[in-house]
Amino acid sequence: METRFCVRGPLFGAWIALALVTTSASTSRADVTVYNNDTWTISFNGRTAAFYSYEWGDAVPHFTPAQIAANGGTPPAMMGNLVWSGFTDTANQDRVMCSQAGVANGEVCTFSTSRVHSGFVGNFFGFTAKKKLSLDTTATGHISLWWPIETDQYRGYSSMSPDPRESYVKLEGPWGGVLAGRSLGLHDRGGTMIDFLYVDGNAVGSPCSATGQGPLCGFIGYGYQFPGFNAAILYNTPLAGGFQLTAGVYDPVRVGQSTVTLDILPYPRVEGEATYTYKSDGFLLTLFVNGMWQNAQGFVVNDAGTSMKVSRNAVGASYGGRLEAGIFKIGVVGNYDVGGGDTSGLVGSVPIDDSGTLRKVTGYMGQAVLSPGPFDLAAGAGITMVQQTDNDILHENSVIKDRLGLSGTLTYHVGTAVTLVGQFFHAEHVFWRGQMQRVDFVHSGMNFVW
Repeated sequence: METRFCVRGPLFGAWIALALVTTSASTSRADVTVYNNDTWTISFNGRTAAFYSYEWGDAVPHFTPAQIAANGGTPPAMMGNLVWSGFTDTANQDRVMCSQAGVANGEVCTFSTSRVHSGFVGNFFGFTAKKKLSLDTTATGHISLWWPIETDQYRGYSSMSPDPRESYVKLEGPWGGVLAGRSLGLHDRGGTMIDFLYVDGNAVGSPCSATGQGPLCGFIGYGYQFPGFNAAILYNTPLAGGFQLTAGVYDPVRVGQSTVTLDILPYPRVEGEATYTYKSDGFLLTLFVNGMWQNAQGFVVNDAGTSMKVSRNAVGASYGGRLEAGIFKIGVVGNYDVGGGDTSGLVGSVPIDDSGTLRKVTGYMGQAVLSPGPFDLAAGAGITMVQQTDNDILHENSVIKDRLGLSGTLTYHVGTAVTLVGQFFHAEHVFWRGQMQRVDFVHSGMNFVW
């Protein structure tokens, strides 16, 4: 069987953070205002950061010695049928040779590497203009550009160009708000907020891959899925008694990426979220529930070689909350998706199998912070679980089963703009046919936010 790694690598990571910085009043963002009068306000914000990262562990998933011994001294199956988003040391020649020769005999391939990374939040520059259209109506335009610091490990060379993560216009008044443009999705936004605010907003988390470029992954794939940035039109109600509803239609995305792709998209993707927030001196409670629906159609080839058209409805729901009391903060999230992935829903090889059946995914994550003085002591744990399908069992696909992530982070705040960070992140990946992989990361670096 072919190896079906869908290594999207660092395409996720800090894509989320700008939306959180620009849409959440509870973040540490403090824009620099360069012009302000009765009608116009023009401001900018940004971040620069760098982290040293030492990474080591299993270069590829493997069978345990007990599994090999129980199978008469040889691995139970070929290694070429893994279905997942992957964490691989892709540039390590030792891994390549080991995976081709040693793994067939039960050898465990390991790797170690040093990187200098961007963080979970990449370096960016944002520009915002606001204009009062009337006494109670305001128009806002926002654009931001991102560029990570990594090279492609050729000295001084980077293949990446500045990337406009967000670009939108928003009208706000006593009737609520309408946003049109590119912004963060609503489904799984709550989990993203928790990760950004409590553990990885100033850190790294999972680096996605050992040799890639770009903003990194935090806890994406370990309890929640990346919401994604898409063109959308959104409406939010006014805040009433702490409650707010937001709903939107999004530019739909093709489901799948590997052997099956559903690329006929007659309807927009629909997402919505309901939130409740209560805040008093030294206390904050936020609860949320959100969901998603998208129809996707396409052609699949069955085992008899016949092509047939299928129509699938991908759905998802996420729920959770945050509690802050004094120097203590905690957040929890759970999610369920049909058409979900191990890191991102809808796209990649995980959300859909070769027969066009959408895989079911559940996830849970919890993060907590203790903030004595200028220090933040944070811990996080999360797991994403993917269900195999009947087609996976029939064709012996070894789909990712569990992705477990654990982290501990120490942050020191130098005033309100600079943070010094140290972090340890441990990940375990288990597959339905028994393979497993363990990797560890140590990160240390700094951020400057304005």
